[in-house]
Amino acid sequence: MRSEALPPKIMAASILFIATFSGVLWASFISIVDTTNRDAAKQSKVLMSGRIGAYQEQLALIASDYNNWTDVYLAAENLDLKKLSTNYGITAVRGDVFQYAEMFDGPFAEPIAWFSGGTLQPGPSLFDEEVQNALRRHVADLNQNTRETYEFFMNIRGKIVIFSASYLLPEFGEFEKSNHGEKHAIAMVGKVLTQEALLRVADELSVRDIHFTTEYSTEALPSISLLGPDEAPIASLSWNAPEPGTNLFAKMWKILAAATAALAAVTILAAAVVNINIRKLVRKECEAADLARTDNLTGLANRLYLLERMEALLQMPGHEVVALVLDLNRFKQVNDVVGHAGGDALLKSFASRLNGFPFRNSFCARTGGDEFVIVFWGESGLLEAIKKRASWLQSVCSRPISCLGFEFDISVSKGLAITHNGQLSAQEVLRRADRAMYHAKTQGLQRLVIFDDEMERTDHSNRKIERSLRESLTTDGHFFVEYQPIVSASDPSKLIRVEALARWRDDSGDIVSPSEFIGIAEVSNLIVPLGWRILDIVCLDLARNPGISASVNVSAIQLMSPSFASSLTTRVFRSGVEPERIELEITETVALQDTEVVVDQVRRLVAAGFSVALDDFGTGYSSVGYIRKIPFSTLKIDKSFAIGGIGGGENEALIEGIVSLSHALGVEVVAEGVERVEDFIKLNQIGCDYIQGFLVGRPTSLEVALDGISKSYLELAMQS
Repeated sequence: MRSEALPPKIMAASILFIATFSGVLWASFISIVDTTNRDAAKQSKVLMSGRIGAYQEQLALIASDYNNWTDVYLAAENLDLKKLSTNYGITAVRGDVFQYAEMFDGPFAEPIAWFSGGTLQPGPSLFDEEVQNALRRHVADLNQNTRETYEFFMNIRGKIVIFSASYLLPEFGEFEKSNHGEKHAIAMVGKVLTQEALLRVADELSVRDIHFTTEYSTEALPSISLLGPDEAPIASLSWNAPEPGTNLFAKMWKILAAATAALAAVTILAAAVVNINIRKLVRKECEAADLARTDNLTGLANRLYLLERMEALLQMPGHEVVALVLDLNRFKQVNDVVGHAGGDALLKSFASRLNGFPFRNSFCARTGGDEFVIVFWGESGLLEAIKKRASWLQSVCSRPISCLGFEFDISVSKGLAITHNGQLSAQEVLRRADRAMYHAKTQGLQRLVIFDDEMERTDHSNRKIERSLRESLTTDGHFFVEYQPIVSASDPSKLIRVEALARWRDDSGDIVSPSEFIGIAEVSNLIVPLGWRILDIVCLDLARNPGISASVNVSAIQLMSPSFASSLTTRVFRSGVEPERIELEITETVALQDTEVVVDQVRRLVAAGFSVALDDFGTGYSSVGYIRKIPFSTLKIDKSFAIGGIGGGENEALIEGIVSLSHALGVEVVAEGVERVEDFIKLNQIGCDYIQGFLVGRPTSLEVALDGISKSYLELAMQS
């Protein structure tokens, strides 16, 4: 046997070994190529869904602004098509923010619609009756208290359009009842999903040939269905996903061929090259994932990232997690002054401030509109550490912001919640922080409010009171009225009128304090039926006692209804009581809700014969502007001025100023909360017209109130 020749078995074994090694090597690499391509396709579908969802979220924010606009709401209620076209339709006609708009139901006998490139004259509906019925079902299920919207897709003249729909509501207050029964107008805006937008998405996600298909395709391409209002697909969005495995194969086959000959040495080299390319792929995918989790305007994290990161942090044992919710107050006023571009500039400036929070374990997110969240985490003492940085936070939230040549003084409502060892979910922590923020907003607090057990108990108690109040309103006998006398300051024996105060006896027979149920009635929208129930009782008492006048409190929700004045007038006339015997009291906060609506309603009431009083003056903004603009006949100085005595200091000077100003404007003045004879005398000397308080009489039945004025105190006042 020659040495240079291998025995056949060795040759065969060598060939088999080389063939086996090569086969395993190539089969493994092809499997990697196929798996990488499939994973890239799946990831592209997740990212594409995120980008389309982001477009829907952007449109939802726009729809929330336009569909919760008091001017548009009132124009719709009054069927003022010209005003609707110039405030709502014009945006669709211009096509720069959205390209389609439509309203139907509520006051509209027929749908009205506008579209980009059209005229301001509203046209017919964009949809058939089947689509409108589907939208009625979806919109009816929305949470109106949070101004939720419903998004869907439609094919309009060959264009794929994203629509966002909701009820048309005013900006402020709770869910309003329409002039047209329980049925509200449905409003929607639509934005075309253009090819340019798709190309931008394709560039961001490194996909190719992105396109819409309206027919079933057998192409094995990644796609997502675009659902219409009937939950059926109206089109599909398809694309060619990245093929990092294929690209890798094209680059590596020559190297692998050499590796077959060089066996192990080249295999190692191939593994190194594979590793490098896979790292590049992962890096690019991470960048795309970051884009899907970033707020486009501010560069902060968005809600998707916020929830994902919080859930991950909550899994860390022995850690505390804190969520701090920040809400810019009166942000819409910024948009009204400098437009949406100015509002965006302010949001970006505020976001850059938040990014400088001096705490290592923290991140910021924008969850939508003008609401931001800062999340902190640490092993212990987290709350104390945040409190130590309260001065920095206060500075960030109060320092003026300049944008587009204007300087805005900002105020921020702040709410905080904390959880230990992952006891609460991310959603629950955010709910509690949002609840604390809402408490700060409603109370006008500038300090940080921390969610506590008392808030939880209050929420539970409020829900219980609301249920009981709702049940009581379905039957008679639970509500009654007590009256407190108002007398002349110069002649205490002269009764001017009585103030009607609502009282509630629950199912157990206990008397519930008005401070406990009035606020809940307003939040739950039960204040409207409650207000009518109290007015009916007052009218019945006045009808039985001719010559007596009464004042009745009116809530913001009642007064903000465009039909309130006419409904109240009809109800009083029907009772047989003259409107001149009833004075309606509204607070400063009600007067500031929406000046145009308030002025219109008050003028209608005054024209019908009612008088109107401004209640609790001195507790709010105390603006002379709305005293001149709204035809008040009486101003009631808040009882806080009389508590502890008027004396001769600051309180007396303030009261003198209020009385002088009111008289100069032709408005009479009532001092509330008077309990001391010396204060009674001082108020009379200052020139106050009328007096109300425990010194004159406590709230009681009308018969007792008329007969039970505290004569001894009044006689003493007269003697003095």
